Amino acid sequence: MHKQELTIIVQSIIASNTVDEHVKCAQNLSGFYSKIAVIDRDVNNETFVKGGVALSSSGAADCVDDYLRTIYFIKGIYKALIKLSNDFPERSINVLYAGCGPYATLILPLLTLFNKDRINAILLDINISSIASVRQILSVTGLNDYSLQLIEADAVTYIKPQEFTIDLAISETMHYGLTREPQVAITRNIVSQLPAHGILIPEEIRIDFAYTFFDYEPSLSTKNKVKGYNQMQPYPHKVFVDRLFTISKELFADREHDLKLESNFYNLPADFSNYPDVCIFTEIKIFEDIELKTAESYITNPYCVVSIYSLAEYAEIQLIYDFSDMPKWSYDVKMATN
Repeated sequence: MHKQELTIIVQSIIASNTVDEHVKCAQNLSGFYSKIAVIDRDVNNETFVKGGVALSSSGAADCVDDYLRTIYFIKGIYKALIKLSNDFPERSINVLYAGCGPYATLILPLLTLFNKDRINAILLDINISSIASVRQILSVTGLNDYSLQLIEADAVTYIKPQEFTIDLAISETMHYGLTREPQVAITRNIVSQLPAHGILIPEEIRIDFAYTFFDYEPSLSTKNKVKGYNQMQPYPHKVFVDRLFTISKELFADREHDLKLESNFYNLPADFSNYPDVCIFTEIKIFEDIELKTAESYITNPYCVVSIYSLAEYAEIQLIYDFSDMPKWSYDVKMATN
């Protein structure tokens, strides 16, 4: 019964086209998990790793309620699985899901759409309670006959089995502005183990630098009625400066050992009354044409680095992203040259 219900929910997710449909589908999935999963919400098992904070089991469970993020990631992963199934029709597809949380939200519902011999997956999470929850859900839904390995491990340092060739790698362990959570550190580790044909989800995390008035950005609007979603009406005086970098397979293929990313130096505006803040904006290409734009999700909300009012005596700024320990933004500045 539960497997049939989950199948109907995920089919509706794949078929959904409008924001209202996306929200309804995500609410149905959230309700389904809440009904069948057993999570102790009184336990805070957040874990500090080398690269950020791994969410507690209850915190990870709440991510399903970031509606558009949930729907778009599931749609993107389904599309990637279909591509891989077509590319490799004679064998199963090997999936590595790093940071699966207590629901394995981004892969478990999709299992119902594939024969059990088509998916061979490793599901990682650092919290044993999350692994136990996924195991329980698999049992309740009758999906425990799929080829799934549930492993308690730190995805920042995890090394895959030698015989396991990753076709699809999934990690959605993000906070806005790429702060706090270990998305980049995990991605760096996974990319080093990904073959040329392997697909990384998300395909790209695009990080842009802009001047804006942070308090007027629509993501802070109290009128937002859909969790994690704002119909973007950009602050009219926002000034795009540059794309700082894009987290992708290609980035870490060339910078495998880097734990810090530094931008160029950029001129600070002389008149910044309409846009006094240095901010980071994020867009996510999940797979091919499926994307999350700025403020369509908690993880693509803008992040303020510094106010230009505190930099009045300087002429240029450089932004620095360091994910060697706790991921964070900092900056360097230059004085005006006469």
